[in-house]
Amino acid sequence: MNLYPIPAACLERCPRPGRVERVDYVTTDGLDDRKHALVYLPHGYDESCPYDVFYLIHGGGGDQTSFFSDTFLAVLDNLIDRGQLAPLIVVSPTYYRPGPVDKGIGASGEAVALFARELKADIIPAVESRFRTHAASTDAAGIRASRDHRGIGGFSMGSVTTWYAFLEALDAFRWFMPLSGDCWLFGRLGGSLHAEETARALADAVAKQGFAPEDFRVHAITGTKDIACPNESAQIDAMRRFPEVFRFGGNIDYDLLEDGVHDYADIFRYLYNALPAFFHSRQA
Repeated sequence: MNLYPIPAACLERCPRPGRVERVDYVTTDGLDDRKHALVYLPHGYDESCPYDVFYLIHGGGGDQTSFFSDTFLAVLDNLIDRGQLAPLIVVSPTYYRPGPVDKGIGASGEAVALFARELKADIIPAVESRFRTHAASTDAAGIRASRDHRGIGGFSMGSVTTWYAFLEALDAFRWFMPLSGDCWLFGRLGGSLHAEETARALADAVAKQGFAPEDFRVHAITGTKDIACPNESAQIDAMRRFPEVFRFGGNIDYDLLEDGVHDYADIFRYLYNALPAFFHSRQA
């Protein structure tokens, strides 16, 4: 995919903007944490119409507001307003516990490793019971039945979260967009230090969860000057050795932005280019 720059007009305030609402929930992991997610609703949100949902996970040290800047909201609004992106709901949660917490690399890695459970057990039910999505119910059966209309992606530690979701939550998500981050199943930098084991675990996770190569799509992106590039690239190269599961150009793509670095500006560019491929042609 050509990763085009975001046009200047797409960064301007849209005359028909969406809105952001807050959804509160309590975790069911025994900790009973009171948390919240921010939810973008497109202009003209209509309860009579079911919407696809994209769960967008921030990077290390961030929070629910990290993605929902004026810049990214303008990009979403304008893509939808111009018909390039189907109207969709975008959800920004956090993997951190509430209150002052350690947001260092080690603690963040521990938090994201546990987050797939919270996504399925708490966040998806809280959001999709409140807003109109394709989920007829928000129990396990309803979430699984509507997985074709649900995606997840994230930046840096949010990308690590996305790989964990692939390992553990294919029953909830069909679409995966890991941006500038490898899988840490075998520890930090696992994508490079344990590339073969990581790729094999990702491949094995598909059948273990009861799915086939036709049941998912991954679009991973990073930049050539991004600190995450060596690790994500090593992992992707190892995944090529499992063509029976990962069909490059089919259910998985990997793009590199020349001179792209590890920041939200480039991540917004990736989302501008990649989101329409997930949430436009299927509804056109």
